[in-house]
Amino acid sequence: MERSSSSRTVRTVAWVLGSIGLVAILGVSCSLVGRGKKTTEVPTEAVGRRDIAQTVEATGTVEPVEIVEIRSKASGQILRMPVEVGSVVKAGYLLAQVDTVNVQNQYRQAVASLRASQASVEVSGAQKKRADELFSRGVITTDQHETATLAYANAQSDLVRARTNLDIARQALEDATVRAPSDGTILSQPVTKGQVIASATQSASGGTVLLTMADLSRIQMRALVGETDIGNVHPGQPASVTVDAYPNRTFRSTVVKIEPEAVVQQSVTMFPVLVSIQNEGGLLLPGMNGEVTVYIAQASDVLAVPLDAVRSARELTAVASALGVDADSVQAQVQRQIAARFAARAGGDSAAHGRLGGAQVAANAAGGDAAGRAGGAGAWRGRQGTGGASGAMGGGQGGAWRQRQGATGDPTRPGGASAQGGAGGAVGAGGGAAGGGANGVNGAGRTMGARNAQVVFVKTANGLEPRVVRLGVSDFDYAQVLDGLKEGDQVALLSVAEVQAKRSEDQNRLRQRIGGGMPGMTSTGGARSSGGARPSGGGR
Repeated sequence: MERSSSSRTVRTVAWVLGSIGLVAILGVSCSLVGRGKKTTEVPTEAVGRRDIAQTVEATGTVEPVEIVEIRSKASGQILRMPVEVGSVVKAGYLLAQVDTVNVQNQYRQAVASLRASQASVEVSGAQKKRADELFSRGVITTDQHETATLAYANAQSDLVRARTNLDIARQALEDATVRAPSDGTILSQPVTKGQVIASATQSASGGTVLLTMADLSRIQMRALVGETDIGNVHPGQPASVTVDAYPNRTFRSTVVKIEPEAVVQQSVTMFPVLVSIQNEGGLLLPGMNGEVTVYIAQASDVLAVPLDAVRSARELTAVASALGVDADSVQAQVQRQIAARFAARAGGDSAAHGRLGGAQVAANAAGGDAAGRAGGAGAWRGRQGTGGASGAMGGGQGGAWRQRQGATGDPTRPGGASAQGGAGGAVGAGGGAAGGGANGVNGAGRTMGARNAQVVFVKTANGLEPRVVRLGVSDFDYAQVLDGLKEGDQVALLSVAEVQAKRSEDQNRLRQRIGGGMPGMTSTGGARSSGGARPSGGGR
């Protein structure tokens, strides 16, 4: 009996604890429900004027426009090398001095050969002069005279050869002294003082590279632009460059060239674009990584709307739910705006066709009957209005055709008279507009690309109202407004509302899970603890 009483006591305590837990859970649930009812006002921003730039961005590496490899025409040991990597040199500055022993000896031999050739010319010249005089007096024979003349010619030839050899020896001597061909900065130095180098002109390998240098006042960036954007990039477009070393500074640049061969990296096709940079202050160095921004379209002082306020018509249902407005009403308003725009455009086209038809009335009298039927068909299409676009287009085109073709004829037939042709145009266009507005809203939306229309929500005295807009140039933050808004309109920034709606949805899901009860707990007839015990007035 004591054991049965103890068991009942344990079950009673378990039931009480379970009830307390259930009350706590219900309290949390009610707290969450209370918080879920709190709403945050959607922030707005006024439509104003600003400058907008449409850009293409890519990453790249800074590199010199031209890199010069310095080689020596002379071979031998390097005796002096007064520069090092990073040295800034001017044109004519000494870069390296090669041993001149061999070339100096060659030069001296060339000088001596030139002097001997000059003396030989002087002697042979004097001999030829005497031979000419003796030959004129008949003292010497013709053979002797010709020998003297030939000796003088050979001496002149040797003199020319000696002068040429001397020039070559002098050039070889000068080549042993390597000087900077232009202003620039030393980028690399593969050799050092004391190393023996090969001549660039006499070696089959092209000689030894002593230095590499470049003019860092003329640099460029090689950026890889994706193939989806390369069609908008052209030489001459302005650009700006930002490097990691100077993140808060922008360098002005210009697109110079687009290389024709694509580069494929990780299955992505890109094209190298060379951008010339104004290296102000010489801050940019070869190898720096950065980003280039190419300005492909710019608009100054234009009406602009935040992109956070713009949504596609396909998102209207979700946006309306987030804003707490009726989705069907929003859809209807948007479709009416699109249909009205298309009807206005179709009416303008019909009016233009009517003016053209007035000038051709007399010339097209024979076609009045056919034109009338066409106008009637267009009006019928407009009245049927299975689609707003189809109705407006059918009515507008049929009526315009009737206006153009309507001329004097049988007034009892549609389009027989010119006045009736004009009336047919009005009936056709009117029927198209009526059909589009009354019965064909969905069709008009499809033809006008309603699913791709851009919509904003404007704050008015009646609350948030959808407004169809037409946009132009856009950047990452704002878009140019071509139609649909005016300066000062307050547009709703939708991100906050969407985040709040997502949070509310998550809370509702949590409440549903909590309201379903904890695992192992049931409430059939009475409370039951997770341990399976239930209060009882007696034993089993």
